[in-house]
Formats: sequence, structure tokens, C-alpha cells
Amino acid sequence: MKNKLTLIIFLVIMTAACRSNQDKGIPVVNLEALSSIPLDHSIEQLAKGNEFIDVTLPPNARIDELSQQELGLLKAAAYRFYHHVHLEGNQYQVDIKDPKSLHISEQVISAYEQAISSTNHFADSMAKAGQAIQLPVVSQDYLNRLLK
Repeated sequence: MKNKLTLIIFLVIMTAACRSNQDKGIPVVNLEALSSIPLDHSIEQLAKGNEFIDVTLPPNARIDELSQQELGLLKAAAYRFYHHVHLEGNQYQVDIKDPKSLHISEQVISAYEQAISSTNHFADSMAKAGQAIQLPVVSQDYLNRLLK
């Protein structure tokens, strides 16, 4: 029950983050939705490999408008990126010393960093409004769901 509640809260946070950034034209990926959309092909080898990943997203890109190939690339990139994200003090911290070592385009890394920033900002604003929420940990289970 607690996991389902956490999942729902995370989905709400990411949806709000996506909506707040659409006006700015920043391509933000809704990570919970991304992990829940099944693929028609395996991305495990790509996600765990070193092949360069680049996805050109139009401004205000929405997950439901992307092809299976684009979704696969984004999920593989998320898998690599989120191995370097941890929760500290109810804020997501990104620990990437050399972004080039991820073999992901700067645009995709920036989109994920913006999603992290928006989520952290949303959690802060909720806490300041007296409605503190606990952000979920980026778990191995979440990372594994991205591969499907």
C-alpha cells in the first residue's frame, strides 16, 4: 500500500513538473509515465552498453506522441542517468562527474536534470505550504522497469 501511495505521489509530482515547464518549452520527461509504458522491443543491451544515445525532442514533447523507438532511447538513457541519482534530505542529487561517460546527448541529460530540478522545487514548495511529501528513492526496481 505504501509503495502504491508513493508511486501515485511521484506521478503527481512529475506531472506537475512537466506542466510547469511546458510553458518554457523545455522538453521534460515524465519518468513515472516513461517507466510504465511497455516497449515492443528490448532495450537492455542498449541501456547497459556504451552506444551513444541521442533523441531529438520537439519543444513540449509529450510521451504519448513519441514513437516506440524514441521511447526506447529515452528509457535506455534514463536507465543510465538514474544510476547516478540518489535521494538526500528529500531532494534528488545527481552525481555525474563526467557526463560524457554516460554516452548520452547533452540535450537528453539536460532534460533529465531539468526534471530533477523541477521535482525538487515542487517538493520544496509543497513543504513550505505545509504539505510535505516524501520523494521516492530511485530503486533498482524502478531502473529495471525502464528496461521493459
